[in-house]
Amino acid sequence: MTKQNAVQELFPCFGPVENERTCELEDILEASHDGLFISDGHGNVMMVNRAWERICGISRDFVVGKNAQDLVNQKFYTESSVMAAISARKPTTIMLEMTRGGKIGQKIMATAIPILDKCGGIKRVVANIRDITEILYLKELLGKTRELNEIYAAELEQMRVRQVIKNRNIIARSRATRNILQMAAQVARVDSTVLITGESGVGKEVMADIIHDLSQRSKGPLIKINCGSIPETLLESELFGYETGAFTGARKQGKRGMFEMAQEGTLFLDEIGDLSFNLQAKLLRALQDHEIMRVGGLKPIPIDVRIVAATNKDLEKMVEQGVFRNDLYYRLNVVTIKVPPLRDRKEDIPLLTLRFVEKINVKYSFDKRISPDVIDGFLMYPWPGNIRELENITERMLVMTEEKEISIRHVPACIRNHIILSGERPVSLGLMHLKEAVERTERQLIEQALKKHGSTRKVARALAINQSTVVRKIRRYGLSSLCREETEAINPFEDMRFRI
Repeated sequence: MTKQNAVQELFPCFGPVENERTCELEDILEASHDGLFISDGHGNVMMVNRAWERICGISRDFVVGKNAQDLVNQKFYTESSVMAAISARKPTTIMLEMTRGGKIGQKIMATAIPILDKCGGIKRVVANIRDITEILYLKELLGKTRELNEIYAAELEQMRVRQVIKNRNIIARSRATRNILQMAAQVARVDSTVLITGESGVGKEVMADIIHDLSQRSKGPLIKINCGSIPETLLESELFGYETGAFTGARKQGKRGMFEMAQEGTLFLDEIGDLSFNLQAKLLRALQDHEIMRVGGLKPIPIDVRIVAATNKDLEKMVEQGVFRNDLYYRLNVVTIKVPPLRDRKEDIPLLTLRFVEKINVKYSFDKRISPDVIDGFLMYPWPGNIRELENITERMLVMTEEKEISIRHVPACIRNHIILSGERPVSLGLMHLKEAVERTERQLIEQALKKHGSTRKVARALAINQSTVVRKIRRYGLSSLCREETEAINPFEDMRFRI
């Protein structure tokens, strides 16, 4: 059947005298960039255009006269939109794949539209097909690109976190410290209010610095105020500012408060538990309405400030006692970061001590060093004043000692007495590389924990590390005789995720 005869059969209204119009319609069908597949009401192929041949890789001479379902049965392609439209009696779109011929693997989107006669029967089905192989490839490529972008963004964020930690001189050898740093980095990405809790001297202010540095507000100001160090009569004007003539002694031009100074940045409220009940109400209003009123002012001032608060008190208990507003507590307690005391992250003590020695040497132009015996003694002390106490004691020893090497006899009596009362004698490490000193310290800690607990599971819990890590280090340091359980039963790959 010639192309012209095929068109005439498709459109019998065109008589022989209308050959010119028939040829014109044929040219239109052939000019289509999309493939056209036309069948009768039973799926018998009546015509395909040049684009269909190009997309499907099958000659029209082969296909015309065959049934669409037969082509599926002969596995030229996976399914037929024409047969699906005949079955559904409505326009149908499917995705199919060429499985035979010159375009094996070609992905195709086919939309078949049934054409009904006056009696409601299907007289023709016109299918429009498009090659979507390239589109699917580009979609897959786009997906991979997005995935790579996410990976690169995560790596850049990790590099940024590491750089901030490095700039802040943070020591994070212990898992407890690494965990809270990870939590700080995570909460820094959002604008939620953060409540930092922990004993005095654990480094709550440093944690606030990190949250600000890693946040979207890092280019804005970080304003800090200690709520417990300023009298209540002055604290309100410090926080909210005041207008001209608000009180005796006020500046003529008035003064901006901490909230206004922290605009588009972070306001760190240290010792929030010392805030008076009256100021708690005003702080709550500022957090809820995102606006403040200066002392003596009549017009509210809108604020865009992130609040990070810190306390060494039990705010929940204070709420129960009625000395801290429960509504303010819940407003502050959106995300809580509890900074553990130094006694719960003793792995940080050796490096912290060396960092403080270096800092003090630079500050006072000293050239002093600290004996490993002192580090051993420090590891046995509970440090009620935490990092602040460790730094102060280190500075005191370096300043008050004439010798270049600080030994155990220069350690304050409170620490020496604790060592004596504990019944433990620090192991002398002598002068050695830091890595070896840390390993010796690690061995001593595990040995002491084994003597006290006996079980690797209990040791792991006491030292806040994984049980298989304890087993591995017991073997490494030859401490198996102190263990009252069979260490071979532990899966050595159990904590692999922590060592990657």
